[in-house]
Amino acid sequence: MMYRLLNIVLSVFVLGGVFSSQASFAQDEERLTVVELFTSQGCSSCPPADAALKSMRNRPNILTLSWAVDYWDRLGWEDTYASPSHTKRQAAYNKRFGRGGVYTPQMVIDGAFQAIGSKNSAIRDAIDQSRATSRIEVKPTLTPAGETIQLDLPATEGLPKELSVRVVWYLSDAEVQINRGENEGRVLHYTNVVRASEMVMDWDGSAQSISLKVADGVSAGADHVAILLQEGYRHGKIIGAVSMPLNGEEETSTASDA
Repeated sequence: MMYRLLNIVLSVFVLGGVFSSQASFAQDEERLTVVELFTSQGCSSCPPADAALKSMRNRPNILTLSWAVDYWDRLGWEDTYASPSHTKRQAAYNKRFGRGGVYTPQMVIDGAFQAIGSKNSAIRDAIDQSRATSRIEVKPTLTPAGETIQLDLPATEGLPKELSVRVVWYLSDAEVQINRGENEGRVLHYTNVVRASEMVMDWDGSAQSISLKVADGVSAGADHVAILLQEGYRHGKIIGAVSMPLNGEEETSTASDA
């Protein structure tokens, strides 16, 4: 079932916490909340959700990711960032949520809660629910090392039996001219667009260091990397995350991002 919503203007989300100021890119004492948007360039209800994701993008202790799905492509416009693997990720989430199908725009919070992506009150409630939920919190770090990035996982006890480490390469900003379909004639802006993603290992909680090649992200068309520590395979709850730009420069929120 596809939700068709009015293109409403969403209010800016003001979320608490501060950015980490450490040399390596670790989250601060406030937990990092991961907000994933499943969207499509062919969906007329998606631009408000894309705008909502942009408004949250540089808020403290928020990591946003935009996953373009491909099931709208049959309606006349092939999403330039869509991937079948993104659709599979969304379908796996919804199966665990007990939903009978998929829809856009959908936001998934910390792999644990979901909301209609253009309904600001529902998104805010889902974020509040996730932040109020007790869970094991793992704090991975990313450190620039020339042509590589070092991922360090701290020794952690009491982890779920199955825990995967996923690398996500993403592009911070993109504009697309839509020439067909429901958004024909529009130029749409996207933020934190996932360009490639893969599981790099299963993790048993022992201290680990992994080297990631910056070139892998660049070749995928990305300028940032994120790490998600996720229960199970593909679609479990997220218990730890971190991100950084591929140029190794730490970012902070600015008023223009609101």
